[in-house]
Amino acid sequence: MIEALLALLTGLVLSPAIPAAEESSETAITSQLAAADAAVDRIVAIPAQERTVANSLVALDDAVAALIESTSMVGFMAEVSTDPSERDAGREARIALSRWFDRLEKDERMFRALEELAALDPTMTDEERRFFDETMRDYRRAGLDLSESSSARLDAIDRELVELESEFRATITADETFVLFTEDELAGAPADWLEGLPRANGLCIVDMKGPNLGYVLGYCDDAVTRRKIGCAAGLRGGRRNVRTLEAILALRHERANLLGYPTAAAYVVETRMAKTPEAIVAFYDDLRPKLRRKAALDLAEFEAAMREHTGDPNAAFESSDVLYYTNWLKREKYDVDTRSLREYFPLDSVLEGMFGVFQNLFAVTFEDVTAEARATGRPLWHEDVRLYAVHDDASGELLGEFYIDLHPREGKFGYAAQFPLRLRKVWPDGSVSTPLVALVCSLAKPEGDRPSLLLHREVVTLFHEFGHCLHSILTRANLATFAGTNVARDFVEAPSQMLENWTWGPEILARFARHYETGEPLPASIIEGMVAAKNLGSGINAEGQVYLGLMDLRYHTDDDGIVDTTEVCEQTFRETRMFEPAENLVRQAAFGHLVGYESGYYSYLWSSVYAQDMWSRFADDPMNADTARAYRRVVLEPGGTRDALEIVREFLGREPNATAFLAHLGLD
Repeated sequence: MIEALLALLTGLVLSPAIPAAEESSETAITSQLAAADAAVDRIVAIPAQERTVANSLVALDDAVAALIESTSMVGFMAEVSTDPSERDAGREARIALSRWFDRLEKDERMFRALEELAALDPTMTDEERRFFDETMRDYRRAGLDLSESSSARLDAIDRELVELESEFRATITADETFVLFTEDELAGAPADWLEGLPRANGLCIVDMKGPNLGYVLGYCDDAVTRRKIGCAAGLRGGRRNVRTLEAILALRHERANLLGYPTAAAYVVETRMAKTPEAIVAFYDDLRPKLRRKAALDLAEFEAAMREHTGDPNAAFESSDVLYYTNWLKREKYDVDTRSLREYFPLDSVLEGMFGVFQNLFAVTFEDVTAEARATGRPLWHEDVRLYAVHDDASGELLGEFYIDLHPREGKFGYAAQFPLRLRKVWPDGSVSTPLVALVCSLAKPEGDRPSLLLHREVVTLFHEFGHCLHSILTRANLATFAGTNVARDFVEAPSQMLENWTWGPEILARFARHYETGEPLPASIIEGMVAAKNLGSGINAEGQVYLGLMDLRYHTDDDGIVDTTEVCEQTFRETRMFEPAENLVRQAAFGHLVGYESGYYSYLWSSVYAQDMWSRFADDPMNADTARAYRRVVLEPGGTRDALEIVREFLGREPNATAFLAHLGLD
């Protein structure tokens, strides 16, 4: 329980980038932390024979939910505020909150209190029993059975890891790597993007923020330009983050050994669907030969395209060419021009269409309440921010609310993520806290009279993150501990990955894909080309996921925890990719998921298997309301109150399998 909540608050789905900060004696959440401490003190002070499920077990969830609800907005400002001092205060608050959870995770008084409760053999609901079992498991995993000296060392390790992991993230966030190019070297890139680049002595400054990397790799005609930007991306974080990462890995290994586990991965994966690192290795061993067959076909197609395009029969295809020739083939072979395609995806139309699809499917209504929020003084940290209320169509009940903050700016979190700001919670008096989440992206800003125009892959990302949003809001969990996306870490992506499928259906695209100037719908021939090209490069791309996941796993299954991360990174690249790695890079130094997804990056492919299997129920009729209502009830509403595998089995009516996933990649 405590492990999962801490992951929810400090990493994974919601926030893979908490910068470092020194914890001051007074933070913006000092009083809230004191109130939470007092709540815990009241629980542990209850005499053993007077303990009940309500005053001991549920009261613990009450204390945690109240703390999250009262502090999350302060910490969230670290990612989005336009005020540097407010961002600093948010960083301090989040570190203080992390340390509070660390103390709760190791609070022997609470552990003994719950043991006293268990001795009374009280009656519990299924949700309460699951909460009790997972909480006691996590207390044991926190080392409460260790000797005094081992416990002290474990505490020291955890403190060091908080600082080092924050430093690792902060270095990535603050990275200022850039490349200077002439305009000729950037030929082929979108003109509006090129015009907006800063200049120095007549040269264009291209940093790694926002959509820059994708525009260069996807559209610049010069292979040398693409190689330069690809290598620059592999230098982010630098040697400083390599040293930080290797210190983190050594400490994680030592922590696992102290707790009786052979490796850090064995410790982490115990609570996941996979259960053991060996299961993950077996998953990859089964998948890799199938992916290699598709990747070899992909490479042959890409090489032929490059040689046709350049007129060079010996042109050597590199990993930095993948996105460019994906776009080139879409345009030349499938009649899909990804640059002009943006003109059919103005952001407001995409949002309207996406909202319409999921309102229809899940029988809910999204209401823009931004003006009301502004009038009543609710947090709106930038003029771009909008707030929506979600109501159930049948009952009219307010189910929750979500913010959207979609454009890049100085100091803002630079990727796409969902941040839970308030978890669903049924309080002892019967009142309900409804979920509040924030959907944060880094999509192109409007330029002059031109609205924000999205690449199709950005449309996919938007649907994906909105999947997390729906999972958070449609939950019916009574305990905040199990609300929304607080599920097994290797299942959490599955509901969002499944929603990506709605960005490919012609009947769905027809709802919102319209030219921003003329209003003309996206031509059917282009939609057909997009669908035909959907699996272009899918084997190479999936091998990229295997590379990252296996690298992460190897970092955390090392025998002694002393890891040459660059050597492991390059060796894993050679084994899993079709390309030779460029020399003298430190790709792992900017791999932010190594903090937050410790031993867990395999989850993306793992959960994709379940996502596509669940999609198989929708595939023939994506707007089937009955199927969608069943999905809402069986998959989204339980949150973490049930085992994820049981949820998938019930929704499918059978055992899950990988057939739909392989078909999704174009593998027969």
